[in-house]
Amino acid sequence: MFKRVSSLLCCSMLFSFTADARPLAEAPGWSATINLNVGYVSGQNQFSTDDDNQITDDLNNNGKSSSSAIVYPLLRVDYTTQDLKNQFFLGNSRENLGRAQFQYELGYTRAISDRSKITAAYFPELPLLNDTWADPYLVGSARQKTDENYQGGRLRFESIADSPLTLEYVYANRTVDNEQSGVALFGANSAQAKALDRNANLHRLIAETFVPLSRKWFLAPAVAYTTAKADGSANDFDQYTLRLTSIYRSGPHVFTLNTEYGQTKYSGSNPVFDMQTQKDDKISLFGIYVFNEPFGWKNTMFNLLGGYNNTDSNITFYDSKGGIAALGFGYRFK
Repeated sequence: MFKRVSSLLCCSMLFSFTADARPLAEAPGWSATINLNVGYVSGQNQFSTDDDNQITDDLNNNGKSSSSAIVYPLLRVDYTTQDLKNQFFLGNSRENLGRAQFQYELGYTRAISDRSKITAAYFPELPLLNDTWADPYLVGSARQKTDENYQGGRLRFESIADSPLTLEYVYANRTVDNEQSGVALFGANSAQAKALDRNANLHRLIAETFVPLSRKWFLAPAVAYTTAKADGSANDFDQYTLRLTSIYRSGPHVFTLNTEYGQTKYSGSNPVFDMQTQKDDKISLFGIYVFNEPFGWKNTMFNLLGGYNNTDSNITFYDSKGGIAALGFGYRFK
């Protein structure tokens, strides 16, 4: 969830998003939702581990363009107690999917009132889901892939005191299994290579609110602050993000449009690029259409999505862009 180049695949939505008052479930007991998405992704960034991007001729470019077809399942399993006030879950959380963030979690939600609820969740390392280059700065030779993993937890207090305000805190630990950044340029034990170490602890604070414009149209603005303390000083950063989500619901149809702007400021100088201090500006836009129970098929859903993101850095090597178009079909077991 804290990746430098976040995949737009995370925009796939299993569940319609709304801040209306609702119970944790329609009925007590077990339920599950599975959603299968197929589509097409394209992008350009130096950290993409596509085979066409394995060799870079110099460090003054942002990598080669790549594209591929995707097939991706999403899943959530719930157990809700008889009073409908306690829910245990495994899989993708509704709020994360609704705001274009993806992770598998094991968590618990407690309903305090019709609107207010508290969620605590843990997300584990999931090998093989994320990879990166062991040494992204290797020039003229094939770069080697390695796993990039995140684990941590979050605490979310939704609709505090039945107000429109929601607060959330997230912690994550990032580990790069075979971290070799800068080794080819500076040597394994050099101060420069140590400054490029990407292993880090990350903290994020999020404040959200909910603005109804009509019975069918809602806005959900949010601000977020993320800070990272990395083993390498060049990867310490502070990030500020503004997000505006617009939701329109009409019968079985749900349209969601998410616009986001973020600025990331690194605090340490980068030894690869003449000791410059990195600064990134990122914009992203995606839209999702969900059709619940199409053709009268009970407990099913159809979704269609498209999205684009672009990161403009003061160091060309870190520029990136990407897009996705996908469709999905889901079924809810009750």
